[in-house]
Amino acid sequence: MKSLLVLIVGLAVVFALATLFSYVPLRTWWRLRFAEPFDRRVVQEIKRRRAVLADRHAEVLLAEARDVLPDVAVGQVPPGHGLPPVWVVRWWYAAQIALPVYLASLAGFALVVWNAGAIFFGKPRVDRPVGNGPNPWRDMADRVLAIPGAVRDWEGPAEAFQAVRGILVFLVLLLALPLVFRVSAALSHSPERRRQRELAERQAWGGGDFLRCWPAVVLVVAAVRCAQMQRRWRTGRPGDDVPRVSLKAAERVIWGAPQARRGDVRKHHERVVSEHTARVVGALRRAEARQDTDPEQALRELTVLLVTIAERYAEGRVGQLLDEDQIGDAEPVLPRERLRLAVVGLLVVTLMAGASLAGVPEAALVALLPVVVIGAAIAVNRGKVPTPGQLTDLIIPR
Repeated sequence: MKSLLVLIVGLAVVFALATLFSYVPLRTWWRLRFAEPFDRRVVQEIKRRRAVLADRHAEVLLAEARDVLPDVAVGQVPPGHGLPPVWVVRWWYAAQIALPVYLASLAGFALVVWNAGAIFFGKPRVDRPVGNGPNPWRDMADRVLAIPGAVRDWEGPAEAFQAVRGILVFLVLLLALPLVFRVSAALSHSPERRRQRELAERQAWGGGDFLRCWPAVVLVVAAVRCAQMQRRWRTGRPGDDVPRVSLKAAERVIWGAPQARRGDVRKHHERVVSEHTARVVGALRRAEARQDTDPEQALRELTVLLVTIAERYAEGRVGQLLDEDQIGDAEPVLPRERLRLAVVGLLVVTLMAGASLAGVPEAALVALLPVVVIGAAIAVNRGKVPTPGQLTDLIIPR
């Protein structure tokens, strides 16, 4: 009873403080005397310096882009809003906060791992007797084991109600949760709350733009690299080495572009976007493979494709990173193909070993192998039937 009273008094105090702070004159006084002066003298000055530093660092890449991209991409890239340079600056702006935070987190994690033995498995202190202190796990187990005996000792409805009143209070709170959720949803969808939430997301500590803008930076870097190699090949002498550009980093960010740009969506939407992304990666690989046959045209096409993808990503059009005429008849690529093949192989070996240990005859194992391979491949590929070439690569690695 005493703990319940303390809880009620605590909730009342919190409610009273929240009501007092929501009182309009008090909020206005706080904003005029503290919030606005601090924002004007400290926050805005820090933001201004961060913006200057971000422009300075981003200018190194953007200067190279202005030097080489117009020769290749002008008139070839579909019209857009020119957002990739803006996103490069935004990434540098967010990186000034995100990188120190990530490095500090890694240092803290390394410190915990290095001292894990002393933290989790160290010797107990001498002044703390072992075994005499409270053991919450043992107390919890004793209470659970004592429930049948307590039920048998009930003598009337009063004791039964007293035993289950905690459960009844919990059920009442559960019934009140939908009302709380509805009120919160109604308040959160007000215009003022939406503007505050959007502003807070844009002015976060940097993790949002640091992750969201990184694909645009990688794509711009890859496009500049392709344009530079194309210029070098065009102005070079006959017999020079054929320029080769690897798009492994660009492919990696393209696979994660939908998730980084717009977060989680429903499964049917995710399926459509994943299929489009697989075709986009297939178009890039087709153009990349032409570097040994027609280097100048291949590098020009790669530059146009990468600039287009960067522009569409910055615009949020992750379901249309390339137009249909740019993709053409390119074969879609399975994401993480090698990892999927490794998982299928491990699953097949595990199932066959289990069948052998279970005593399945050898003749049956031979007949069971193709079925297990196809079933595992379909399960790992989410219902997609593998092609004969993929099955051959799985059974007979090249």
